[in-house]
Amino acid sequence: MSLLEVDKLVTSFHTGQGVVRAVRGISWELDEGGALAIVGESGSGKTVGALSVVRLVPEPGRIEGGRVRLGERDLLSLGEAEMRAVRGGEIGMIFQDPMTSLNPVLTIGRQLTEATRLHLGLSRAAAAELAVETLELVRIPRARERLTEHPHQLSGGQRQRVMIAMALACRPSVLIADEPTTALDVTIQAQIVELVRDLRARLGMAVLWITHDLALVAGFVDAVAVMYAGRIVERAPVAALFRSPRHPYTMGLLRSLPRLGDRGRLSSIPGAPPDPREEAAGCSFAPRCPFAVERCRTEVPPEMEVGEGHGSACWRWEALAAETVARA
Repeated sequence: MSLLEVDKLVTSFHTGQGVVRAVRGISWELDEGGALAIVGESGSGKTVGALSVVRLVPEPGRIEGGRVRLGERDLLSLGEAEMRAVRGGEIGMIFQDPMTSLNPVLTIGRQLTEATRLHLGLSRAAAAELAVETLELVRIPRARERLTEHPHQLSGGQRQRVMIAMALACRPSVLIADEPTTALDVTIQAQIVELVRDLRARLGMAVLWITHDLALVAGFVDAVAVMYAGRIVERAPVAALFRSPRHPYTMGLLRSLPRLGDRGRLSSIPGAPPDPREEAAGCSFAPRCPFAVERCRTEVPPEMEVGEGHGSACWRWEALAAETVARA
């Protein structure tokens, strides 16, 4: 049985300009000790979906349907006090920008010990020792000295490691990493990915990794779910997704990745994502899709099984399969 399960989750933002349908009935599962990546361009609903899991959707956002199950509990039905015990305790979260996520006026030690004192009931001294241990776990040098420093005294990579340490302080069973390497250069990105991979193996935690960069997760996660316009359009084991994508949006993302030896311009997906306030009659990707036919514009495709553990919400996945074979 899965450790964390999201079933038909719906989250919308009710604004003066209309209802923004950010998440439109997504479902996914994360097994104990497993790793799942949710991939898609900006505005696809990845982050809102993750924030919905821990019920941190900002106003005027509302979770309007679905279920989020952690073990035997539905997190959407818990009281706020129970949910606070889950956040930081059983589910840790790394946010996108460590400079804005860390409090600039509080020391690193104060921010690291706050969660452990709250969730684990530790004394000030015991919480400080655990903070040092956790900073060492994420490979920050001179860990004890860092407790008295402020965020601006650390480099970008060190601040991101502090964010990871804060998420791991209570040794959660699930770690949600929301674009944790976006503001970092490629060398530090690789170090952060390797660090999380090592921590996952050592601590046995499950990881949900949210990113717009497919290449970043190729050797790290077990499975990938691709989001577009608030929906999951394809999901597959990571090797199968790279070997034989079955949705045109996934194919476009893969073609846009730079490769060694490429000398021409990078491939891009023409057009722009749809207005999230509008409900398309058919597939949301149809206006940008080179494979679209009339049915794609009039009927929303359900997710169809196209291989073992491989699903695609595309009416023309068989044509895409032929295209993949032809290009091989």
